Amino acid sequence: MRLFWILKTGLLSLLLTSILLAQEAVEKAPVPALAEQAAPTKRATLSALLATRESLRAGMEEQRKKLRSEITETGKQDVQAEIERLEKRRLEVERDFNALVTGRQSLVDLTSDPVAQTPMKLQDEIGQLLIPVFSDLRDVTRRPQELQSLRQELALLLSQKTQAERALDDVEVLLGELKAEPEKDASLTKELLATRERWQVRRDDVLNRIAVIENELKEVEKDAGSFWSELGRQVTNFIFVRGANIALALLAFLVVLFGLRGAYYYVLKLVPVKKYEKLSFSSRLLDVVHKGVSVVLAVAAALLVLYARGDWLLGGLALFAVGAMVMTAKSGISRHMEDLQMMLNLGQVREGERIYIDGVPWRVGAIHMFTQLTNIVIGGSGLRLPLDILSTFTSRPSGLDEPWFPCSKRSYVIIDGSLFAQVTDITPDRVELVHGGGLKRWMPIGEFMKADVSCLSGGFARSMTLGLDYKHQAQALKEIPELLKADVRKALLETMREEELVNVIVEFEQAADSSLNFIIVGVFTGSQAANYPNLTRVLQRAALDSATRHGWNIPFPQMVLRKAEK
Repeated sequence: MRLFWILKTGLLSLLLTSILLAQEAVEKAPVPALAEQAAPTKRATLSALLATRESLRAGMEEQRKKLRSEITETGKQDVQAEIERLEKRRLEVERDFNALVTGRQSLVDLTSDPVAQTPMKLQDEIGQLLIPVFSDLRDVTRRPQELQSLRQELALLLSQKTQAERALDDVEVLLGELKAEPEKDASLTKELLATRERWQVRRDDVLNRIAVIENELKEVEKDAGSFWSELGRQVTNFIFVRGANIALALLAFLVVLFGLRGAYYYVLKLVPVKKYEKLSFSSRLLDVVHKGVSVVLAVAAALLVLYARGDWLLGGLALFAVGAMVMTAKSGISRHMEDLQMMLNLGQVREGERIYIDGVPWRVGAIHMFTQLTNIVIGGSGLRLPLDILSTFTSRPSGLDEPWFPCSKRSYVIIDGSLFAQVTDITPDRVELVHGGGLKRWMPIGEFMKADVSCLSGGFARSMTLGLDYKHQAQALKEIPELLKADVRKALLETMREEELVNVIVEFEQAADSSLNFIIVGVFTGSQAANYPNLTRVLQRAALDSATRHGWNIPFPQMVLRKAEK
């Protein structure tokens, strides 16, 4: 029988130990329903807390006496640990007492440093400047966080209360069974009574803590009705306070930036300089330094306005953004040095020189973050290239009379030796052509530059060959060329102005198999380019008319057959 009670007591101890360990691992759960018994009054809870505090003080005093009489080092350490545990528990009881009296839990001691109570893991001065930012953001969600934390703690306490009551019921069952036994086990009864007392103390502590948390929940939920008014106040504060601060900071930024730049350009007007690309290196360096300093001073002015207005949230965010941009720029310092070199006109692309894009030459304008490229033939606004793309090209100086495009607008061209067309428009992307009686065609400008393009606007020549009979051999070298030239010239002048006909050339070309061949060449100005296809027919008509009038026979190809000798 005694062995039976020992085994039963051991199993009960294991059960209680598992319950104690499980108390620390309770997951987040909705607040369960309270016990059916009536909740203790506030006065009763305060009295219970005072009694608990006095009990803890008495226990601490007893442990201190025990510490003085303890001899072994291990015993002293155990007693000291117990004293620290009781002291920690006493502080918790006093905190609960003050919270129950004031209606809210006092998490921060007004006599202590608030930064020390909530340590921030910020390791530099920038982090310290950003503390107000995080404080404002934390205040926005303070009430929901408090409610969630209190409800979670209440759920855990109710679970602990249930477990404590279950443990007390088990102890009471064992004590009842011991009383019913004829043989009394005094030592086991004493241990069970001590266990019951410990669990009663623990249950009372949990009940006191539940009363405190419920009171805090009531106080916090009282303010829940003013959520929308608080939200409206925050929105109004942002619009009229922070909005005004943003407007003032932006105004300060713009005034300083444009004020400095306006003063700089006003001073430049007083300095007798020529074109920008003729400026000296020191002038370019001054221009770059001025732009950088004006931006830095404008940002500093905006930050000073925010801090002067006491807006630590916007000031911290602005400072954080500036720091992030500086760190980003630091990581690409080599690329920024290349950009600076380009802006100082020391890179592979120089102002006033030409670069080629898809075979098209472009003149480089003033090099800035965006550089304008122009072509006097294409016209319009040209191209605008960012600095990082411009740096991939290499420029060269232009010759004095170097052309900028193979042709101009409204000029006539021959493409790949066969297509006769008029150029009606040229843009940075394509060339518009008209040919074949009004058929329009768009040609990509890169493809146009790769083609074999002959422009007729600068002048051109048309030619033909006339063959005469061998019976005119005596006249072939002098008389016929002179007469033929005069007749062709006269015929051409009937279709054009004299200044449009540059020259007419008629010469004996060769003695062919069946004819004496004469070459006839007409040289015209660019104004006759529109008649380019017709001029060959005019030459042929004039040559035929001259031969008919002078009685020159035009032979046809002959084939001579010889009879083979036998």
